[in-house]
Amino acid sequence: MTIIIGNICNDAVTKQVLVSGVPTLVTEFNFAENYSGAGGKRETQFYRVSEWGETGAKMAQYLKKGRPLVLEGRVRARAYLSPKTGKPACQLEMSNPRITYVTANPTQDVDAVTEGPEADIPTTVDENDVAFPE
Repeated sequence: MTIIIGNICNDAVTKQVLVSGVPTLVTEFNFAENYSGAGGKRETQFYRVSEWGETGAKMAQYLKKGRPLVLEGRVRARAYLSPKTGKPACQLEMSNPRITYVTANPTQDVDAVTEGPEADIPTTVDENDVAFPE
């Protein structure tokens, strides 16, 4: 399993595709992970993320450009020929990852969130509930 922390690059799009002749929903979006590379140089790794079925279609309304997420799943590399250059290229993909929504504003009032995935996310933590190493 791989854990990736980053931001959505584009609003998620849901479409219907045929899988073994059966119409199936797939929701897709691009995701960017920023990290420090060699010499502290900031680099970005891009991923294509897909969520299959009704779950993805329901989540699409929350998967908007710029939204921070934590993704947990298996990363696969897909080789293809670039339509622009005709040369071999590679794309990293994650299918049906576990998605954790990151609250962009940790001081947001809990009562302000009444719908969607954030409705169950506590925005404050009591330090007595957290175990700190001695």
